[in-house]
Amino acid sequence: MSTESESLVGGASQTERRQAVLRKLNPITMPLRYQIGLLGLLLFVLLPTQLFPDQMGGPTTLVFLAIFGMSWDVVSGYTGQLSFGHAFFFAVGGYTSAILDLQHGITPLVGIPIGMLLAGIGGLLIGLPALRLRGPYLSLVTLIVPIILSKLFTLFNNGLTPLGIPIAPQGLGGRNGPGLPTQLFGIDGSGAVFELASGYEGIQQTALANYYTALGLMVLVLIVLLAVTRSSAGSVFTAIREDEDAVAAAGLDGAKFKLFAFVLSAVVGGLAGAMWVHTIKSPSPLGILGQDDIQTSIDVIIISILGGTGTIVGPIIGAVLFAVTGLVIGAIDFTIPVVNVAVADLRPLPLLAAAMAVLVFAPGGVLRVGIRTGRRVLASARGEEYEGGPGEDEDSALGQIIEKYRTELREIINERR
Repeated sequence: MSTESESLVGGASQTERRQAVLRKLNPITMPLRYQIGLLGLLLFVLLPTQLFPDQMGGPTTLVFLAIFGMSWDVVSGYTGQLSFGHAFFFAVGGYTSAILDLQHGITPLVGIPIGMLLAGIGGLLIGLPALRLRGPYLSLVTLIVPIILSKLFTLFNNGLTPLGIPIAPQGLGGRNGPGLPTQLFGIDGSGAVFELASGYEGIQQTALANYYTALGLMVLVLIVLLAVTRSSAGSVFTAIREDEDAVAAAGLDGAKFKLFAFVLSAVVGGLAGAMWVHTIKSPSPLGILGQDDIQTSIDVIIISILGGTGTIVGPIIGAVLFAVTGLVIGAIDFTIPVVNVAVADLRPLPLLAAAMAVLVFAPGGVLRVGIRTGRRVLASARGEEYEGGPGEDEDSALGQIIEKYRTELREIINERR
């Protein structure tokens, strides 16, 4: 196909689309919201300069939480296939890599990709019901799977050797995890994959290495997921969320795209879980929030709702809000009269209240509200009238097909009355 040929999505030639992408990548000419995004990334990069080494665990956890949220947003935010058990993928990646390291002596450099692979297989197995199920039925499947996995962790706590195959000869470790696996970075003599200098400086280097590795991974995942969701496949994801019947009427196999979204989401979640256990000193892959698997999945949904689902970037903002809210509430030394309850003990009720407020007053999330507010302010500064709205995002050929399909249905219904 010629580069001057018209693209299937967007109606522009590939050359014009390439030039548009280059303009968006130029920090000077890119839209204001992208410039603000780069500023936010710069703040992430500079954050360690304001903290001591023993304070770096929180920001590193925040970055992994953002990655986890982005993985959920791919399948639930874009395709609308609401997953209540996303911690399943995180746990599969983390437990796999940890057990391979602790019980089979396999280096994390090999165990992490294997954890990603098994998480992807898990996404395939869960995604297969998505070919036939919709709405609450699919959500129920995703809710049941992690519960089954938790029971397996407990059932095979002391050993897992089916047919004599030593998958986990020392057991899965229950909900507390199989133990503390080898860390990617550590001070001299710690047994880490990459050992740094000993002493205080070595501890500082380890904390920085863990943080910047997680940050680099977040940026990589962000680029990959943005590339996928901004491609024609992403347009199909969105069309499936809006009207799956219209996608089928357009001659597209929506089931195939849903399955792809599940597998991609699972691989990213498995990667986050596997990297987590080898950078944060936690024996359990589910320790990212200090909660059980179901609560972890629910909190990730809340994080994505706060930031904005169907955006990929929104979960990063939601993760920041999640962390900041927890810190602020935990720092409030005040007891509520009458009920005699400390404000710090109310967690996570304030976060849940914030999520409810976003659902009611800003269902698009903080990111979309910020974009619309910024456009309104800029339009006002230019003396123009802001004409945007909730549906002002870029349209696509598939979106036009869906609208045409709905219009034709309305005409048919009106003719038969």
